[in-house]
Amino acid sequence: MAKVLTLVTYQAAWGGLHENVAYAVRALIRAGHSVDVACPPSRLKDHLLALGAGVIDLLPSATSEELEPLLNSRRYDLIHAHPFRSREIGLQLAAAWKTPFMATFHGSYLDAVSTWHEKAAVIAAVSPAVAENLVANGGVPAHKIVLIRNGVEDELFDRPIRPVLDRVRGGRVDIVVLARMDRDKQSLVESVVPTAKMLAEQFPELQWRLRIAGSGGAVGNFREHLSNRLSVMSNISIDWMGWVNSHETSRILSGAVLAFASGRGAAQALAVGTPVVAAGSQGVVGLQEGETLQRGFWGNFGGQKSAVPIDNLDIAKRVTQLVHDPESWQEKMSRGRQAIRGGSAQSAVDAAYLSAVQLAMEAAAS
Repeated sequence: MAKVLTLVTYQAAWGGLHENVAYAVRALIRAGHSVDVACPPSRLKDHLLALGAGVIDLLPSATSEELEPLLNSRRYDLIHAHPFRSREIGLQLAAAWKTPFMATFHGSYLDAVSTWHEKAAVIAAVSPAVAENLVANGGVPAHKIVLIRNGVEDELFDRPIRPVLDRVRGGRVDIVVLARMDRDKQSLVESVVPTAKMLAEQFPELQWRLRIAGSGGAVGNFREHLSNRLSVMSNISIDWMGWVNSHETSRILSGAVLAFASGRGAAQALAVGTPVVAAGSQGVVGLQEGETLQRGFWGNFGGQKSAVPIDNLDIAKRVTQLVHDPESWQEKMSRGRQAIRGGSAQSAVDAAYLSAVQLAMEAAAS
């Protein structure tokens, strides 16, 4: 069994990057490998320790001298780094130890990959859009790239989808906004307003509750924005929940009529049969159905700019039509979850990751 060092640095307290690391570490440990994760002190540390991983405190500002104890006292069979500073550190350690190196890309950035991809045994991409960007604009050979999506627990795909009429029973209806609340999520937050207002106008007998699951550096600005824009609607309230663990998120999503999310959160909504408007750091993709779902799945639900102009008012109209038609709502939700199951079920994602780890070690040995 292999001993793997994962390196990741970040500014946010939590988000899709942290979840990606945690699920990858869980897959390695379940397969019998041992894992250390070098990362900044955060709530991720406690999560990793609970999984059985070792944790090394690593600040993004760490100098080469501060890395010396790490260089001198440890050896690994593979170094797996995430973007930017952790990638720089990973390459440094891999060169010093003559250890195979693997990197994962989560978005449309390039991280100077043209200058170092020859040193990597494998480069992972979380979506086909990311992979295509690495080839076209980073000069990475296509054969070196593997697709490892953000996954969703398999069991979610097997749960019965709650009908929309069941979700509005009692008169209070939830719309979930699932996101890291930082400035790059501005377009996601803005996309919520037209749909929430139109639903509240079309169904005035219902009490609409926005449940904001997430936090971050811009949460104060977003709170003010949503409060100001939605205060004119007496039947809309806002519940700022902060960070919510993945299992609780699934429960909240399964009872909601609609979600706004990107990445893993959007996939999670589709898995439990909840309509989702995909919107991420690169903009709004739209309500995930039909061809729009194809574009969303291709780009990790907002991690890649849409080539098709998206109008938030058009999204609001389409969502309202769907809520007015329970049979169509149920049918589209069943099709949507099935469309992503093969690529997003966590068991398939784990298998892809473990295969990539094995490939990286074998490529370096040959």
